Amino acid sequence: MIQNLYAWSDTHFNHVGILTHASRNYRNVAEMNEALIALWNGQVTRDTDDVWVLGDFGFHAPTKEGTTDLGEIFWKLKGRKHLIVGNHDAKNNQILRLPWEKVEMLYELKRDGQRATLCHYPLETWPASWRGAMMLHGHCHGTLNRKLPKRFDVGVDTELGS
Repeated sequence: MIQNLYAWSDTHFNHVGILTHASRNYRNVAEMNEALIALWNGQVTRDTDDVWVLGDFGFHAPTKEGTTDLGEIFWKLKGRKHLIVGNHDAKNNQILRLPWEKVEMLYELKRDGQRATLCHYPLETWPASWRGAMMLHGHCHGTLNRKLPKRFDVGVDTELGS
């Protein structure tokens, strides 16, 4: 069976501040968490599908009103989950301890003849970019002004990511 492959970034589960920072149209973090889980599971239909989270998965804040333990969120999400470490993940041991299939800072992927470099941060150049390889990233929340061919912001706050 061929697995589907998905890339998504900057979910920021439990991050109250992201509601205003990224102008997310949710009343509270609990509503955002549930909506993002529903969006994820609406696309990822099989537990064998590969999902690459390109950083900033969430915040450890289960004591704040409306937040949920990140482990509980992790297990609600379908697919085989891989993490590219983002700036918020790097300092969050709860995220790094989740049972990811892979945890990387940067990863080069090749599938069906297509190459892609996966990183939380947008790169100006990447391996085989001159040969049509793609660059998938997050971090910018759809605000990156300089557009490059084959470089895609897959964050939840972009048209491409949502």
